Amino acid sequence: MNRTIARATGAAVLAGLMTLAPTVASAASVQETRAFLGTTVEKTSASAKRTALQQAYDHAAVYGYTPDQCVTIHLYSVKISFVMYRGEAGIHCTK
Repeated sequence: MNRTIARATGAAVLAGLMTLAPTVASAASVQETRAFLGTTVEKTSASAKRTALQQAYDHAAVYGYTPDQCVTIHLYSVKISFVMYRGEAGIHCTK
């Protein structure tokens, strides 16, 4: 009697797992991730960063990524002359 109950329970658990298998397989689908870089030269540090970040997002938009799918990896500016700054921004996007 105990073996029959154990087999029935095992069969029920196995059937339940089989129904979840397609769901788990579709949840583990491959996601596409890309990196984008923006660079610019501007008169202020803030505008150099802002323009570089916007350029990176513009490149991502060409490939079909929206801003909410992207994460900023780095954003900085470097003074290259008395009144000029080089800005650089890097983002990673996943869809």
